[in-house]
Amino acid sequence: MKGIQFIVDDQGRKTAVVIDLKQWGKEWETFYQTLCEDVPLDESWLHKSPFVEKLDQALEWNANHPPQTSNLDELETNIEHNE
Repeated sequence: MKGIQFIVDDQGRKTAVVIDLKQWGKEWETFYQTLCEDVPLDESWLHKSPFVEKLDQALEWNANHPPQTSNLDELETNIEHNE
């Protein structure tokens, strides 16, 4: 799907998703609001600062910056050689 990328583990299982907020921002806001409204009482931490503030800051930053990608093989090599 255009504007949505999945991150997969070594077995090919989806473990995370990257969403282009310029393209899917309205849908993300709807999802986020629904998530916050339907939080069970035992997970009320989702409504408390600084979690909500940090999440809002991260969403705003992601909406205003281009996606960043990394060459994982190069990163692994650098880590192995302590670079």
